[in-house]
Amino acid sequence: MKDVWFFLKLFKPHSLWLAGGIILSLLTALASIALLTLSGWFISASAIAGLAVLDGNVLAFNFMLPAAQIRALAITRTLGRYGERLVTHEATFRVLAGIRSWFFQQLIPLVPGRLPVMRSGDLLSRMTADIDALDALYLRLLAPAIVAVFGVTAVTLFLAYYAPVISLATGMMLIIASVFVPWVFNRLGRAGAEEIVVLAANFRIRQIDMIQGLADLIANQACGRFSGFLEQFSDVMINTQRQNNRLSAISLALTLLLSQTTLLLALALAALSFKEGLLSGSDLTLVVFCVIAAFELVMPLPQALQMLAKTQKAAQRIRQVTGMMPAICQPKQALALPSRYDLQLNDVSFRYPDQQDWAVKNISLTIPQGGKIAIVGANGSGKTTLLHLIMRYYDPGQGRVLLAGHDLRHLDADDLMTCFGVLSQRSQLFAASIKENLLIAKPDASATELDTAIKAAGLEKFISYLPEGLETWVGESGVKVSGGEARRIALARLYLKNAPVLILDEPTEGLDSDTERNVFKALADFARDKTVVMVTHREAGLGLVDAVYGMERGVLCKL
Repeated sequence: MKDVWFFLKLFKPHSLWLAGGIILSLLTALASIALLTLSGWFISASAIAGLAVLDGNVLAFNFMLPAAQIRALAITRTLGRYGERLVTHEATFRVLAGIRSWFFQQLIPLVPGRLPVMRSGDLLSRMTADIDALDALYLRLLAPAIVAVFGVTAVTLFLAYYAPVISLATGMMLIIASVFVPWVFNRLGRAGAEEIVVLAANFRIRQIDMIQGLADLIANQACGRFSGFLEQFSDVMINTQRQNNRLSAISLALTLLLSQTTLLLALALAALSFKEGLLSGSDLTLVVFCVIAAFELVMPLPQALQMLAKTQKAAQRIRQVTGMMPAICQPKQALALPSRYDLQLNDVSFRYPDQQDWAVKNISLTIPQGGKIAIVGANGSGKTTLLHLIMRYYDPGQGRVLLAGHDLRHLDADDLMTCFGVLSQRSQLFAASIKENLLIAKPDASATELDTAIKAAGLEKFISYLPEGLETWVGESGVKVSGGEARRIALARLYLKNAPVLILDEPTEGLDSDTERNVFKALADFARDKTVVMVTHREAGLGLVDAVYGMERGVLCKL
């Protein structure tokens, strides 16, 4: 439950909306009970008054007041129900939006070194489905439980005024229906509720894997096998959900049985009270109708408690991610960024947590401000790891990485990233316009700055051919533009940031020779007064640098 309580604390900024929804829910529930109760009394009282007149007796009976009260209660219930839906769902949407924002903020420090080891489908499932499951905390648990507590108390006190014995019996049965039955079905449904969360997450992971690899599956004629596997997985999910639904149906039936049993008990006790002259005929109807309506208060609770484990499991999965320790720790008192950008590595060694071998070994390297080096080597030789150490995605296991003589551990990680402009073979284009993709580097960039970056990256001609210009939609991961143009957009983004240190990680991988030549030509002009650290396993572009280093099995040497 500690995970659930943790998220309940995140509800606090929206407490007014949440409280408003609960108040409206309680008002609607009480109006509904009062409407049925008063209507029963009014019908029976009118009948009794009519019989008295037929017997020749004169009986004063005010038809107007209860009729007006019934209309007022009907309007209150209708408006209250609308207002309750409006406010509770608005509150829920605000809470979920706040949790998603909080979750995303928690992910940012985990990007270096932690998130890359997670499967994207699993992370997406936690960010979407698991957070969506938290809506049950308020809509299906917190609000109904609070309404039930106050509503049952109000009904019990109301009945106690007319018939204390019926009040006691009804109160006990309502407590059984609102506490004991939900507790039993919470225990019975816990395993299935938790299982459905895990199964659904795994199903989404496999769906995403299949969609992302669809081209390879078609090429290898493996779509049928993967589809069959998904179908089997779906059958397991359906069977689990069927079991959960069966428990929900039984809990509903048991609650209805309790309500009918309570009604029979109330009828028997009311008849005895009427016989003894303790209740009038119209009051007897009032009491019985009140008992019938009271069980609406507790009807949602058994199913809500049965699926509480689902919410708990979702909360646990979210906190498993946010509770991960970042690969790097922020200094308690960060130093200000230096005015120079000399880079130095002193006897740096590093290995990944799950590996025994060193990814980089005893590297010492000095890159003065404005210096330009290239690091060449085969895939897996440690080149990219070295770049990550320079940008402080990781801290070295041994040695130090310095910026202008300051250990990177003593600098604020966010401030440090302003020093680096990164261009890699996997520079991400987002499903947005060209302009929005560029403004990621500098949201407040002026039109002049955008034009300068576009010209420097050689995008001007390409954009001039587009009917929508900068507002052209690039599609998911830049699917609507060619690989060369996508790289140029990333290059323009690099220009727009205009960082003093450029980190180039296989910047022309996958490009044809002409596009590669143009990219390096543009980079040469832009990087004239900047520090450049380029990683590549190709000879093209080495003219951009002053020194070339080779790397093999984590060892760096000058060529």
